[in-house]
Amino acid sequence: MDAFTVVIDGKECKAYPGETVLEVARRNGIEIPVFCYHRELRPEGACRLCLVEVEGASRLATACTLKAMPDMVVRTNTEKVKRMRAYVVELLLNNHTLECPVCDKAGECELQRVAYTYGPADMRYREPRREKDIVIKGPLIEIDNDRCILCRRCIRMCAENMGNRVLGIMQRGYKTYISPFNGDFLESGCKHCGSCVDVCPVGALLDRSFKFRDRSWRMTRTWTTCTICGSACRLEVDSYRSKVKRVVGRIGINTGHNGGYICVRGRWGWDILYSDKRLTTPLLAEGDGVKKITLSEAVAILKEKTERAKVNLYIESSLTTEELHLLGAVFGTENVTSDALSYSMALDGIAEITGERKTDPFSAIDEADTVFLIADFMEEINPVLMTLVKFAVVRGGKRLLRLGTYPSKLDRITSVLIKTSEEKVLDSLKHIIMSTFDSSYTSGSDAIDRASEIVRSGKVAFVLGGAFLFSPDVKELAKAVAYLAGRLRAKSHIVLVPPKANTLKVAELFPLKAPQELSGDVNVLVNTELYRDFPGVELKGSYTVLFTPYYTQDLAFADLIIPIETGLEKSGTVAGVNGNHRLSTALSPPFSLKGILQSLTFKGAPSTVKEKPSVNTELGDTSIRREKGKLLLTVVPNRTGWNSVSQYSENVSKVATSTVLYLNPQDAPEGSVVVLKTEFAELPLPFEVSRTVPTGSALLKVERFTRGISRLLKGCFPFLSGIQCEIEIGEA
Repeated sequence: MDAFTVVIDGKECKAYPGETVLEVARRNGIEIPVFCYHRELRPEGACRLCLVEVEGASRLATACTLKAMPDMVVRTNTEKVKRMRAYVVELLLNNHTLECPVCDKAGECELQRVAYTYGPADMRYREPRREKDIVIKGPLIEIDNDRCILCRRCIRMCAENMGNRVLGIMQRGYKTYISPFNGDFLESGCKHCGSCVDVCPVGALLDRSFKFRDRSWRMTRTWTTCTICGSACRLEVDSYRSKVKRVVGRIGINTGHNGGYICVRGRWGWDILYSDKRLTTPLLAEGDGVKKITLSEAVAILKEKTERAKVNLYIESSLTTEELHLLGAVFGTENVTSDALSYSMALDGIAEITGERKTDPFSAIDEADTVFLIADFMEEINPVLMTLVKFAVVRGGKRLLRLGTYPSKLDRITSVLIKTSEEKVLDSLKHIIMSTFDSSYTSGSDAIDRASEIVRSGKVAFVLGGAFLFSPDVKELAKAVAYLAGRLRAKSHIVLVPPKANTLKVAELFPLKAPQELSGDVNVLVNTELYRDFPGVELKGSYTVLFTPYYTQDLAFADLIIPIETGLEKSGTVAGVNGNHRLSTALSPPFSLKGILQSLTFKGAPSTVKEKPSVNTELGDTSIRREKGKLLLTVVPNRTGWNSVSQYSENVSKVATSTVLYLNPQDAPEGSVVVLKTEFAELPLPFEVSRTVPTGSALLKVERFTRGISRLLKGCFPFLSGIQCEIEIGEA
């Protein structure tokens, strides 16, 4: 890309084709004020604050939309420019309610800063202020239209970047205001990612959980990594005197791989720190109840029960790498199971082709021409990573192919969608592999044949994730993807999207076993909830130790319960989608898992103990069976589910949805309730009819994994799909 020179305020600045004057100026340390412009949004030129004078032009131009040209001479601080900026600010202030003393945006407000720097010395207008007085209060977001300057950042962020189209402009002219289209956030389909709040330059869009809680200049800002899901997003935790006040993403400022985009769980789930279900003292089972004991007493009992015993270790894969090393050193690595088991199986499948249990970083998609997404329900499991895939296509010009069973929001921008039944996903990949041997090969499916042609023509990033990581075919799917990537002429990448923050490191450090293969005498559960992380699993062993931050349902069968901290209270690292991500905290939790483990006796340090499978290029067949008269059940957590926030966050519970079974009209009986039966149990459930569910399938969207749902899945762990089930009419 050939650079050229632009002169801005007498300074020669290097510019590149396609850059705007504003971008060139900012890169060279020259400030031009803006309101409607945001680096994550397409420029609109609506607010007129960024007006500049261009030599030879008859009128002022908006720097955010003006393309830089060779030898262009621009002036940003002439008297004419200053006068016009002051007019813009003056008009805004005339109808902007002056609530700085009580506004939560005070200290961070862009209008406040611009008014001090570029505003008029005196207000000339004497007309009464416009009183819109339209305040829209959602469960987590509030719109105060008296403060709105109509920059439309929120509307553009929601529609263009997030693809939700929840917000819009209502009325016209003097009466214009911002609102969800249906007047209500939930009714309008808001996903509560909070990106609109992040980009609002004033206090018009508010985080209701932060309202009147503190001032921006008093808080300690700590950058850390969210451990709630595998996106491992970088976010800012704002605290005062060791108490968290809010969490923000800082879109456009955040240097993490997520670029500041976070989801409802990461932004509002921080209040789990102060849940009334937080465990505040160790507990010891006594008779039919429990008694409180001190931490030193709990550690002494833990030593006594585990030092000479064979331990069954149950690990939830959002623990830090440092904690994982200590767990292996204290309790051994020979009897370990985890919710990372299916991910570990996928790594085994890759290793059988490549010889390495390895996934490429998510950033590998930047090097590809085509992104081939083999995934369902990425929106629910890894919402931010789904957004990043969208950006790779819309902004990066990548072609997107998707192979799946259920619809996705990404289908709007997909070049080729291969939609097939669950048991035929593996066969679809095999058809594409066949086309690499013979370019004239025809699969019988136009979509597969078009995808095959695209895959053969350039660099491809294969992304395997979502619900397919919990398929009985997960190992064979990963193996087929690795085989296909190896067949292509251009270098291709294989990205396994982790469902939890440190899933990759758990799979690397421990030779994971299925729970039924464990042979220890003592169970040690770390940060897990059986119903959620090991649905359908029954504990072995005669004594159970539970490390948990909360009063969970698992307390009922635990003998010793020891409190630990949550993710936002930790320091350490996790092996995320783009390498190691750091956790930092300004908080001082009363209990520390790392500290407790360091006080125990070490049995030996774990290393990468998983043996590499021998190379086996023979591809297997699907293990999913569809018996006549039965449906295939898929269980998927809702966007707010499958983690601690769904159970313990009051904020997130305000927007949580219910557990519902979805059936195709051809499979749905009359009524509103059915009895869902598997080989293991039955459960009455409300159901809805949806044409997006394939015939012969049942989709159970779960808010919380309850005992009833866990029983349905007995014997299925770690799989949550391809489960034979039957439907009977239930009583309402």
